[in-house]
Amino acid sequence: MGIPLPDIGHRNKVKVGKKVRIKPFLEKYEGEQQLHLSLRTEGDNFSEVGISPQLALQRAIEADTSVDLVVKQELLNPDPLVKAVQQAFLSNAKGDSYLRGDLRLPAGGNVYISVSSGLLDRSLRIMDTFIKAMRQRGHDFTLEGEYYKVVVSGEAIGMVLTEMQNRIAAYDSWQSSLLKANGNLMFKFEEYYISTICKDGKEQKLEQRLSRIISRLELAERLKKEREENEKRWAKMREEERIRKEFEERKKLEIKSFQQLVKAASRWKEAQVIREYINQKEQKARDANSLNEEMTAWLSWARRKVDWYDPFVDTGDEWLRDILPDKIMKEDVAKNTNPWFDQNNSEQKDDGWPLKPWYVNS
Repeated sequence: MGIPLPDIGHRNKVKVGKKVRIKPFLEKYEGEQQLHLSLRTEGDNFSEVGISPQLALQRAIEADTSVDLVVKQELLNPDPLVKAVQQAFLSNAKGDSYLRGDLRLPAGGNVYISVSSGLLDRSLRIMDTFIKAMRQRGHDFTLEGEYYKVVVSGEAIGMVLTEMQNRIAAYDSWQSSLLKANGNLMFKFEEYYISTICKDGKEQKLEQRLSRIISRLELAERLKKEREENEKRWAKMREEERIRKEFEERKKLEIKSFQQLVKAASRWKEAQVIREYINQKEQKARDANSLNEEMTAWLSWARRKVDWYDPFVDTGDEWLRDILPDKIMKEDVAKNTNPWFDQNNSEQKDDGWPLKPWYVNS
C-alpha cells in the first residue's frame, strides 16, 4: 500500500542510539485500500503462510541440498580466500599480520578476520563454510579497498568476522580502560543501506546461524530492489503531484489575471462614458451661458477624478490614495465623514457638488 519500509539495520541503530532516517508517507496513494487476511485453523499445516520473508528465505536456504552449511571439525580443502588468510596468520614474515590489542588482524588483500590465537581455527572454519555456501548460492567476493567484500546481486557488502571484546579497568593510571577479548565471535556486514550483525549466543553459536546470515544478505538485496522500485514509483507520484500543483497555481493566476483584465476594461469603458458625460455637461453649461467659476472648478475636479479612474492614465489622487479604483463604488461613506458634505447647509445640488469656499482650488 505504498507504506515506506525502514532501512536495513534501522532497529539496530535505534537500539544503540544512532540517528536514523524516518521516511515520509506518500502524499497520495490510489492503489488497493483493503488487506485480506485468512485465519489458520489450529492443527493445520503451518507451511510458509504467516512467517516473515526473512524466515521463509532462511528455511528455503536450509532446504537447499546444493548448499553445505555444516561447519566441519577440521579445515578441509579451504577456499583460496581462506587459505590465503590462514597463511597470513601463520606466517612469521613481518607485515603479513599484526596485533591490535588482544586480536590479530591480517594485512590488506585478505578477508577480514580479527581474533585472538585461541579462536583462529574456529574462525577460519566458519569463514570457509560461509564463503563456499555463498558461492554455491551464486554469489561472489571482490577485493575493494583493503579487504574482500561479499557480492550479492552485483552489490559489494563489507564483511568482518571478529572476536568480541569487553572493556575492563586499566592497571596504568594513564589509561582509562582496556579492551579484552571474551571468546565470542561476531559476523558483521555493513554497506550504506545494509547493516546486519550475528553473534555467538547462549543457545546458538555462529556455526548454527549461517543460514540466517545468508538470508539476511539476500533479503537485503531484494528489499533494496523493492525500495528502488518504490522510490521510482514515489518519485513519479511526487512529480505528478508537482505538475498538478503547478497547474492549479497557474490556473489561479490565469483566473486572477483575467479578472483584472475584465476590471481594467470595465474601468476604461466607464471612464470613456464619464468623459462623455463631463463634455456634455460642459457643452450644456456653455449653451446655457452658465459656465461660471463654480462649474469650471467642477469640470476640473471631475476630469482629474476620471484620469485617476482610467487604467490607461491612472494618475494619483491625494484624497483617494488609500482607495483602489476597482473598490471605490463599494465604499460605504457616512454622511458626517463625507468631505463634500456642507456642515452649514445639508442640502446639495443634484450633481452632488457642494457650494464650498475651497472648491476652486480643490
